[in-house]
Amino acid sequence: MNETIATGLRLPSGLVALPDGRLALVEMDASRRYLKLYDAGGASREVCRLGGTPSGIVVDGDGCFWIAGGPEDSLVRLSPQGRVLQVIEGSADGPFLHPNALAFGPDGLLYMTDSGFRLADLLEGGDIHPDFFKAAYNGCVYQIDPAEGRVIRVLAAGLLLAGGIAFDADGLLYYSETLTGKIYRQIVGGRQEMFARSMTSPAINALRGPSGLAFDRSGMLYCAMYGLGEICLIDTEGKMAGHIRTDGARPGNIAFTADGKHLLVAEQEKGVVEKITAPRPGLPLHMPTIS
Repeated sequence: MNETIATGLRLPSGLVALPDGRLALVEMDASRRYLKLYDAGGASREVCRLGGTPSGIVVDGDGCFWIAGGPEDSLVRLSPQGRVLQVIEGSADGPFLHPNALAFGPDGLLYMTDSGFRLADLLEGGDIHPDFFKAAYNGCVYQIDPAEGRVIRVLAAGLLLAGGIAFDADGLLYYSETLTGKIYRQIVGGRQEMFARSMTSPAINALRGPSGLAFDRSGMLYCAMYGLGEICLIDTEGKMAGHIRTDGARPGNIAFTADGKHLLVAEQEKGVVEKITAPRPGLPLHMPTIS
C-alpha cells in the first residue's frame, strides 16, 4: 500500500530528502513553479517562486538548493532561504534547452541531464504534440563545476529526451533516454554503454518511458516509468528484477528518504508524492560542500 504524503500539487517534479528528514520539491506548472518544503508531519511551506519550468533538484553540503529549469532554462543555486546565489545558463556550445535532472557525483561535481528540446516545441495547446517523437531532440548530459559555475564538458549528446540521472556505489554514472527506454552508464568521461532496456519498443504514440533514477545499497537501480504507472527494478547485470506499482500513471522523479527506508515518488497524474516502503535501504546521495 502506497502512502500519500503530499497532495494538491501541480506537476510535481524534482524532489529530494534533506538530512533532517524534511522533503524539498518543485512544481513545474505555470501557475506554481515553487520550491516547497515539507516537514516530517506533512506541514508545508513555500520557500520561493522560481519561474522557469523547474524539474530537478539536489541539495549540497551547505544546505543550498540546486534547481534545474530555472528562468530562461537555467540552472540555479538558491540559499536555504530561497535567495538566488548563482545562475548557469549553458555551456560554451550554447544555452541549455530544457534542464531536467541533477545528481552530485563522488568527485564533488554536479551532473545534469538536459531533455534536449524546447518545451514550446513539445506542447500544442497545453497538450503533448501528436508528433512529439519526431521532434529534433538533442538530449545531453553535462558535467558542471558548481564552485566556478561553469560546464566542464558534455558527457553525452543526441539523446531522445534525456531523463533521470544517478550514481551507483562504485561511482559509475547512469542516465535514462525516455523515448527509447534505454538506460546508459559510463565511467565519467568514458565511452557510453547501454546498461538496460526498460521498454520493449520506443514511445512513438504516447509519451512514456524511464524518468527518475535512484539506487539502493545492494546496487539495485530503481527507475520511474512515466506513463506506465510503475517503478521498475533493474539488477546489477541490467536485467529486470521486479516492479512496484504507483497509484498514478505518471511517476517522474524519485528519491529515497534520508534514513533510506522509503522511496518517494513525484506522481504527476494525481499531483501527489507517494511514499513506498523500500525493499532494501536506499544509497545515500552525495552532498558536497561548495563554499
